[in-house]
Amino acid sequence: MTTSSDPASVLHALARFRASDAQMHQRVRTIASLGDNELRALQFLLLRRREGFDVKPSEISRHLDISSASTTALLDRLERQGSVQRVSHPTDRRSILIAPTDRAFDEVADLVDAYESRIESAVDALGDDGRRAVVAFLDAITAASDDVAAAPLARRDLAS
Repeated sequence: MTTSSDPASVLHALARFRASDAQMHQRVRTIASLGDNELRALQFLLLRRREGFDVKPSEISRHLDISSASTTALLDRLERQGSVQRVSHPTDRRSILIAPTDRAFDEVADLVDAYESRIESAVDALGDDGRRAVVAFLDAITAASDDVAAAPLARRDLAS
């Protein structure tokens, strides 16, 4: 693969990445028989577990930006599939925690870990200046995405 610094090459590389990333997530969802929010919930649970944190259902709701009723339905589906289990909170009997099962680790974590490991290798190869440039670029396109996503809301508010 050749690298070029012209703007069209950057935009083309971004488009290739977005398409490839979407295809990778689709393959993981297919392999593990998961929907998009189910995969996102499992990725969140696996990450928090690696960081040493327990997860409450309300944290999943906030992470996915869905209602508590939708979270309950999602957790019910994941529990029926054998991907998560509800566990009693060790110090608060009224509360439950959500934990990924061995099945989730077997079917999802290995694939996601392989992907993230390769990304980490690519990031390590960039060097400090390259990483700064990538972070600045990603921050700029994130801001653009957020601005465009908020624009319809602003137009609706002005119309009221």
